[in-house]
Amino acid sequence: MSELKAPSLQSLLESERGSTDSLLAESLQLDFEDLDDAEFAIPPTDVLPTLEAVLSEFEADSDVASELGMPMPHATPTPSIGEDSTIRTDGRGGGGSIMRYTLLHGISAQLSSAAERVNAGAASSCAVSAFIAIGTSHGRILNFDVTQTLKWAHQDKHGQGAVASLAFNADSTRLLAGYSRGLVAMVDTHTGDVLRELFDVITPNTGVLHVKWTSRSSLALCADAGGSVWSLSFTRKLGIRGCQSRCLFSGARGEVCAVEPLIMDAQGRHELDQYCIVALATLSKYFIVTVRPRLRVIKYHVLQGPPDCLPLLAWHLVLIQAADTSRSVDPVIVVGRGNQLFFHQLFVSNGRITLLYLRHVQLQGSLLSAHWLGPKCVASLDTAEVIHLVDVRSSKELECMDMANAGLVYGSAQFKGLATGGNVSPAFALAGSNACYNSVVSRGTQLYVLGARSLHIIGVRTWSERISYLVKHHRWQEACQLALDGYLASVDRPRKRAQAKERIIMLFKEYIANSARAPDYCLGAIVNCLITVGELDLLWTQLWEKLHNSSTELFLQHISEHIERETIRSVNPVISQALVDYWLEHSPAKLERLILKLDWMCLDLNQVLKAVKKHRLYRAQIYLNTQALNDYTAALTELLPLVTPEETDLGNCLLVYVSSCLAGRGYPSGEIPVELVHQVKHDVLRCLTSQQSKENAGDEMPYPYLRALLKFDTRETLNVISLAFQEREFSNELGLSHRKRIINLLLEIMSPENATWAEIGCLLNFIAQQISMQCLPRDRQLLERVLSHLAQEEIANESSRQHSERENAWHELLSSNCLAEISSDEEQLRLAERAKCYCVVEYLLEKLNRYDTILDCYIRNEARHETMFAYMERHVITPERCIYQQLRRHFRELLKINAKETTRLLALHYPEKIPELLDNLRKEEPLLYVFLKCLNDRRTELEASQLELLLELHCKMESPAAVQEFLVCNHSGYRLDHAIAIVESHHLNRSVIYLYEMQESYAKAFDLSMDLLKSVAGGDEEAAKEAQEICALLGRGSNILPAAELERCWFVLLQYILPLQELQSITKSLLHEASQHIDLHNLVQLIMNTHNVSSSFGDIKDLLMGMLDSSRQQTEGLRHSAGMLCQSLHLEFAQRYRNARRGLWVTSTKCSVCRQRLYDHSQVLILGGCGHGLHEECMEEAETQFEECPRCFSVIPDQSLALPRPNKNLISISTSLEMGALQLKAPPRRFS
Repeated sequence: MSELKAPSLQSLLESERGSTDSLLAESLQLDFEDLDDAEFAIPPTDVLPTLEAVLSEFEADSDVASELGMPMPHATPTPSIGEDSTIRTDGRGGGGSIMRYTLLHGISAQLSSAAERVNAGAASSCAVSAFIAIGTSHGRILNFDVTQTLKWAHQDKHGQGAVASLAFNADSTRLLAGYSRGLVAMVDTHTGDVLRELFDVITPNTGVLHVKWTSRSSLALCADAGGSVWSLSFTRKLGIRGCQSRCLFSGARGEVCAVEPLIMDAQGRHELDQYCIVALATLSKYFIVTVRPRLRVIKYHVLQGPPDCLPLLAWHLVLIQAADTSRSVDPVIVVGRGNQLFFHQLFVSNGRITLLYLRHVQLQGSLLSAHWLGPKCVASLDTAEVIHLVDVRSSKELECMDMANAGLVYGSAQFKGLATGGNVSPAFALAGSNACYNSVVSRGTQLYVLGARSLHIIGVRTWSERISYLVKHHRWQEACQLALDGYLASVDRPRKRAQAKERIIMLFKEYIANSARAPDYCLGAIVNCLITVGELDLLWTQLWEKLHNSSTELFLQHISEHIERETIRSVNPVISQALVDYWLEHSPAKLERLILKLDWMCLDLNQVLKAVKKHRLYRAQIYLNTQALNDYTAALTELLPLVTPEETDLGNCLLVYVSSCLAGRGYPSGEIPVELVHQVKHDVLRCLTSQQSKENAGDEMPYPYLRALLKFDTRETLNVISLAFQEREFSNELGLSHRKRIINLLLEIMSPENATWAEIGCLLNFIAQQISMQCLPRDRQLLERVLSHLAQEEIANESSRQHSERENAWHELLSSNCLAEISSDEEQLRLAERAKCYCVVEYLLEKLNRYDTILDCYIRNEARHETMFAYMERHVITPERCIYQQLRRHFRELLKINAKETTRLLALHYPEKIPELLDNLRKEEPLLYVFLKCLNDRRTELEASQLELLLELHCKMESPAAVQEFLVCNHSGYRLDHAIAIVESHHLNRSVIYLYEMQESYAKAFDLSMDLLKSVAGGDEEAAKEAQEICALLGRGSNILPAAELERCWFVLLQYILPLQELQSITKSLLHEASQHIDLHNLVQLIMNTHNVSSSFGDIKDLLMGMLDSSRQQTEGLRHSAGMLCQSLHLEFAQRYRNARRGLWVTSTKCSVCRQRLYDHSQVLILGGCGHGLHEECMEEAETQFEECPRCFSVIPDQSLALPRPNKNLISISTSLEMGALQLKAPPRRFS
């Protein structure tokens, strides 16, 4: 036992491995071995498991850890690990069933002991591999094994500050430690010996932010507080360890905040194994680079986010299914900042490394860290210290856990450079205020959160663990659903499916063991699980016995639901008896549905047959007779005598059953065994056509079974027989004789004495269809009998459907040429016309090529009015059809049937015939009005006289409002004077006013409007509305009427309105409107001279004040406008004056066109900024406006500068002749 005791922290710190000074241990005189035995004793073991295996096996499903300030659970905690805390979740993803919280008590106690006894300081960083290493703020490193035993401790003797970062290599043999003052140390993880101490491998006077091992065993990366990234290549030559440092990325180009190398575990099987790949992130972008075999940037992206948030990087190998269903295992990097997470796939395509965007996830709060927990989930920690578990495939948040009580360690001191004098940029310090790169780490499916004196683990439970957790907390519904989801998801993996089935069976047993008090709790979910996995024996035995005499009703209800969903077809006989008894009492109809879904072999036939007969469950009775008793005629002989017109359910059921049997199909579903099909058809047909029933009382009519079906529903019974005739048993000679026999039986049964004419008509139509389809021979006597029925002129109580069926039967006989031996086409035509079978008449006319009367068939048949126009449209281009002649002959009927379609047909195909048709309708004004209105609605161009005729008909047949609407919609095309005369003749004054306004006779319109205003007797509202319309009329005519006439109209209106007390509400608005058109002095004088003015003095005062305000505003507006205009003119004049006084930079003394000198007395034009000029005469001779300089082809501005004449003071001719250049008084400037 003593061999496995953990060495104490103090002894390790002062041992030869951890330190050369042992005086501290001697002076303290503490018995550390007794202390360790009491607090951290570990049971002996032969083989130490791995850390991940140990942590995944911990049973941590209790409640609270004491370190989080919550009450301890009732269970006894293990000495090495804490219990789960009661975590705060949001209720998603199983309400806390996915993530598991664990507090490592052993490590937490050692951290507290180190802080209190040897002044190790608070924890500052951690790393997890096969060991757990924790660095402290006073430069100490504690290394623990999988059992939380402290293996060794290391203390920095150089005063390099806090341990800022830790990293294990791939095989966990070396530990890299970075300190806040720049030291990088390498420690042997087994002995605790320091192998390398590197003081000058990063930027001087900066601290270490990150140390990371790469995929190469001798290559590591280090990021410093200056934002630079360094590669550390470790060497060992002649036994001497060394290190070569190289700057990969300088902080002067952007301060790197996050470094994440890609570690591949593919063991050389992946194409990316040959590369050493690293992801780097600054505050503005992130990029992927290869360090080996050569340094190269693969891809970079802009990364935006809040200034107080750091970028986040994390790699993981993920199985990815492409759109072409191909699968590959490639590294996926998650990049985050703020509340955004971006996922990118890294792969090799055509020999080139490619980064492909996959998806984007947006969370609620700003993120502090993001880590993969397996290939499917990402755990992110936000600024509220809440961990969010996100499913990568669905981009949904599964669960969240509050870690506010964990005391998370932040690395803000390293980002602020406090240990090196704060020599960092403000942006870098602000972004790192909540840095936790080295205090939140992940390994596998576990997240490690470092507190100041504690270490916490957040793990993702497996599917089985989640079920166990839910069961332990009695959340059976969720446990069953989760178990079932896992079983269904493993459909393509037999081994996984077998494991899932075993877990569901185990879940069932746990349910049986824990449901003694409430056996019906979550019963439906348990039943569903057992049925899904096919363990029905457990359902019928253990579960039924458990629920017997307590919750059987609920059990039977759940079983019934599954029977109806057809997930089970058979039940235990004992349960089937209970099921029948239960539903007979509660719902016999549902019992019938269940019987039809169940296998009859699981039923008690004696019990069930008695029940279905007693409760008249006919479908169940038929099903049991056919399936269980193999008797297909018993149902007919027992149930057909019970059929009456009132028993619709039974009659329809028997019709379906007979139809199924004669077609060889089972009832209500399935198929009849192949060897029985022929016998079943024969037995059913023989039963139907039997002359006497089994219980013949002596007074029954022959063929009772077939007679009963025909009496119940003749048409449907004949349809069943028609379907039976299509079977192959009726296609041979024997079948033909059966058909004849059945037809004779039908004719015998449905005699005029025993059936109505409607029923006889259905039979004859059926016979006609069978003859036309050549299912029956052409018997002359039978055809004559059928034809005599089809050609009847009148049939009492014949419905439109029956008449249509009669026509169809006759038409089919004619089409198959079955009536040629009985009568000729001419005789058939006469018979069809008398019988009003117009479809038959049309067919015969088509056959006889008599097209000139076919339209009569459509007109007389109301059901075919809609298809009549399609017929005319189809044949309008065929002269033989005589479409127009028939249309003209029936023009009035067609207008009454559908005037719109008739007009469309004429306007499209016969526009020249429209005047002729209008003349024919002169004496029939209603039809003429309809025709003209349809033409006008189609925007057909009508003559003025036709439009005026339509207006007159409108006046006669429509309301005044409709007439005015017609005039508004048709404001042209008619003569105004004629239109006014027509409307005046009908005394439609409002329409006359509208036409006067169109004629611009506003004075007449005003006078007529005043007459209407004076005649209004409907009340104040109508008078006010009329007055406002007159006001609007005068406003529209203000630009047309002379000023004197306009003022007169306003005076007349105001003189009438002002004295009226009932129009006081609109007086003020009218006065304001009038003030815009007449002189204010006259308006005021009118108001003052009018007696009994309805408005008060206050209204008049308001009017006058409004007038004055309006005048003042207009005067002020004019003054401002004049000032702005003068200012614009002044500025333009000043600009032109400056341009005129500006000196010119002339680069040539010769004209660009004639190449002569510019010093003569002709006017000179300077083209533009190039300084070239030309004579005005040369411009005029060219007769064009130059857009480009003719010499250098530079663009010329819109206005060229012109010198009106040579200035003697500007140019000296003699000097010009001698020097050949222009002399300028002003300093030269470029013209642009």
